[in-house]
Amino acid sequence: MILQYFTDNDLYKFTVILAIQRLYPWAWVRYEFTDHNETRFPENFARELRKEVDAMTRLAMTAEEKEYITHRCYFFDPAFIDFLEGYRYDPSEVTITQREGKLKVSIEGHWFRTVL
Repeated sequence: MILQYFTDNDLYKFTVILAIQRLYPWAWVRYEFTDHNETRFPENFARELRKEVDAMTRLAMTAEEKEYITHRCYFFDPAFIDFLEGYRYDPSEVTITQREGKLKVSIEGHWFRTVL
């Protein structure tokens, strides 16, 4: 598994989630990966990527991460920190396909969830 910790992310992403939750809680979005280089990915790359996305369901904020965020990110209210603690990635929001080496990835769902 490439990602090992829930906080293998950046502060910007967490602040964006907070803003989205407050301003656009019901917004539904769709993101799509665009490969401007038209890379030919190795055979079975999509399958391996799918494994990594599926493995993200095991990521959860640890007690140490929660304590760190609580003390260092004093501008996050307790309810938001609780939200982050309970957040789990949903691989059903991610579609991955590969045809003739071309990779297609799309993510669809509530904006505050899918932005991570």
